[in-house]
Amino acid sequence: GSGQKRITAPVSLIVSAFAPCADIRLSLTPQLAQEQDSVLLLVDLGRGRDRLGGSILAQVLSQTGATPPDVDSAEDLKHFWNAIQQLGRERRILAYHDRSDGGLLATMVEMAFAGHVGVDIELPADRDPFAGLFSEELGAVIQVREADLDDVYGVLRQHRLKHHVSRIGALNSKFALRVKHRNQVVFNEDLGELRAIWSDVTRRM
Repeated sequence: GSGQKRITAPVSLIVSAFAPCADIRLSLTPQLAQEQDSVLLLVDLGRGRDRLGGSILAQVLSQTGATPPDVDSAEDLKHFWNAIQQLGRERRILAYHDRSDGGLLATMVEMAFAGHVGVDIELPADRDPFAGLFSEELGAVIQVREADLDDVYGVLRQHRLKHHVSRIGALNSKFALRVKHRNQVVFNEDLGELRAIWSDVTRRM
């Protein structure tokens, strides 16, 4: 008819693939392990550009944005794959989540939900916090044990990724997602409140 209609779900492309798995015990999931002696690392394949074009944020604001994220270096992507595979085999990764579908904030929220644990994020001082939280550049967040940190950095260095990695956070006992930038808290929300907002979208869909 002539009535207006609104689509609740953001536009997205889903691609499914299948491959053999030699050992299911080595699979990686976004579920944070409740180990306080662990750290969160961001592997940034966007090389600090934080482009917002075509992002979920842009769609929510009824915009298209400017420059979208891109694969600036196929070599980086190859090295990233090989590094994650090695760290997975060596059981150095406790949790893993890519950030290219929703950005860093969505990544951390989903990891916190899955692990049922609070998270503190410390954004780099030289980066715009808004773009840093919502850009959907290639990359991932991994949780590793503090005791394994030197070995993890060693593997990333071996695969030419050392300069793409930053320590961005850790777990907290407050059951909240807290974001700091330049020693100031820019976001602090209870995970229960965030889950209610998150679930409401699914309900409306």
